[in-house]
Amino acid sequence: MSKHFKSILALLLCAAMLLSLSACGRQESDPNDIPDSTGGTEIVKGSAADEKFTLNVNMKYSRNPLVATNHSNQLICDLVYENMIELDDDFNVIEGSGVITEWECSDDAKNWTLTVGEGHYFHDGSEVTPRDVSYSLGLAINADRFAGRFSSYQGSSPGEGVVYVTLGIGDAAFIRLLNIPVIKSGTYGEKRDYGNTPIGSGPYTYNEDGTKLLAAETWPGYRDLPVQEIFLKEYKTADEIISAFESGLIDVVTNDPSSYTNLGYASTNEIHTYATTNMHYVMFNEESMLGRYSYFRLAMQHAFDREYLVELLHGNGVATPIPMYPTCKDYPTALASGLDYNLESCRRILEVAGVRDYDEDGVLEFMNGSPQEIELNIAVCADSSAKAGVVRRFQEDMASLGLTVVVHEMTWDAYMKALEEGEIAISNTGTQTVPLDMYYGEVKLRANFDLTELLQPRKEENERTNINYSRSNDATIVSQIENYLAARDTTRPGAYYQFCQYLTGQSGSLITIGFEKQQIITRRGVCKGVEPNAGNPLYNFINWTVDLKNN
Repeated sequence: MSKHFKSILALLLCAAMLLSLSACGRQESDPNDIPDSTGGTEIVKGSAADEKFTLNVNMKYSRNPLVATNHSNQLICDLVYENMIELDDDFNVIEGSGVITEWECSDDAKNWTLTVGEGHYFHDGSEVTPRDVSYSLGLAINADRFAGRFSSYQGSSPGEGVVYVTLGIGDAAFIRLLNIPVIKSGTYGEKRDYGNTPIGSGPYTYNEDGTKLLAAETWPGYRDLPVQEIFLKEYKTADEIISAFESGLIDVVTNDPSSYTNLGYASTNEIHTYATTNMHYVMFNEESMLGRYSYFRLAMQHAFDREYLVELLHGNGVATPIPMYPTCKDYPTALASGLDYNLESCRRILEVAGVRDYDEDGVLEFMNGSPQEIELNIAVCADSSAKAGVVRRFQEDMASLGLTVVVHEMTWDAYMKALEEGEIAISNTGTQTVPLDMYYGEVKLRANFDLTELLQPRKEENERTNINYSRSNDATIVSQIENYLAARDTTRPGAYYQFCQYLTGQSGSLITIGFEKQQIITRRGVCKGVEPNAGNPLYNFINWTVDLKNN
C-alpha cells in the first residue's frame, strides 16, 4: 500500500473516531444512490485474514450506549443494546423494529403513550418493561450522546405495558427521536473490569472479560445470527487501524467523509452510505450593513452552488435548499424547485435590495445616502475542505457579479469567537477586526428536523443550547416551527410548507446547502445484506451473511 494511500486512510479513520456534532458546521446526484465502491476497477474478493469477525474497540472511551461518542464503541453498542425504535433512510419509523411497538399522542401532541412490546429480554433473563424504557429515556435527556435531542421533554412514567411521556411543546413527530438504546433500570452506573456497560437486550452480550461479544441466548433466533462470537480488538494508532482493516483483521469500520477530499479506498472494500441529519447551512449577522435587509438575504438563497458540496463530498451528500432531508414525506418539492442556484436571479433580487453598480465601474455598491462599496466577510471553520470549497465557489460567483467577498477560514476557537462577537479578528493580536456578515455552519438536527435552537432569537435563558448567532429578533419564525411540530399527519405537510415559505421567501435568515451521508465500510465479499439506517449502521444484523473463509 502506498504511503499516500496510508496518509489519506489515516485521516479518514481518525475522523471516524473523533467525529464532532458541532455547529461549525456538474452532475446530478440521486439522494437514494448507494455506491458499492469508490476504489479502482479491479473487483476482487476480500478476506477475513484470521477467519474471525472482529470489531475495533477503544478502551479509552465509554461503552455505555447513552454516552458512547466514539464510533468504534458505538458499533459495539448497536449489537449489545436494542433501540426503542429504528428509522429508515427517509426518517420514518420502521414498524416492529424496536422495543416500542405502538404509539399515540394527544391532539396537541404534548402527551404520548408508548406501548412496550413483549418478548424482549435483557441478558440477565429479565423482561424489558415500561419501567426500563422510562428509566432509559430519563437518562438520555442529559447523556452526552443525546444531549439537546429532548429539549421539550418534561418527564415520563411507566404504566401497565406502556410509558406515558409529557412534552412542554407539542411534537407530533416525537416518536422519531426515540432511536435510542434501552438499558435495564438501575444499571446505568454498573461497572465491570472492562468499563461501564449497563445491561442490554440486544443480540449480543459481553463475555467475562469484555474481549468478545457472544450471541445472547435471551435474543429470539440467536442461533440464526451470522456469527456466534465477535472478537473485540483494540488498535490504538491510525497506522495500526489501517493495517488491521487492510489485512482483514478488522472487518467493519464507519466513516464520516465530510472532512477530506479523497476517499482513496481500494476495490477490496464495499462502501454503503446512509442518510444523516448533518446539515450544512449559511446564516447572516443581521446587524451587519447588508445582513439586516431581508431582500439581500433572499438574494443569497440563489447564490450557493449546492451540488458543488455533493461533488466535494464525492457523492456522500445531498443538495437541498430546504432544511429537511429530500426523501422525507413532508419535503416541499415544488417550493424547493424555485430556490435553485441561479446567479441571474441573485443579481435581480440584489437590485431590488438596492445593491447595484451605481457608478458603472463593474463593482456593486449599496446606496446609504451615497453609493457605498461593499465587502462581505464570511467565516468558515477550517475543519473541512468541503465547507471551505463551497464558500470559495460562492466568492468566485459573487466576484462575477461585481460583489467582493472575503473568506475567512478559521480555527474552531477563532470561528466561535467571531460568531459570538459579530466581528472577525484579522491580526494576531485581535486588535484589528472586520464585521462578520455571514457564516457557514454545520449542525446535526434531530430526526424531526426541528430548527428551534438554530433559529430562535438568543435569550439569556436559552443561550446554553441556542446556536443562532444571527442576532435576529424574529419571533414569528419560532411560532412557525411550533405550528409545524404540533401538526398531525394530515396537516403536517401544509404546516411545513408554510414554515419553509416564510423562511425562504420572507425572512431569508437561513440558507440550507445540503445534508451529509455517512458510510459503513466492509471487506468485499465478507459481509452481505448490509442495510444501514439513519442512526444504526448495523441495523438488522441478524440478516447479514458473513463469510470468514480466507480465499
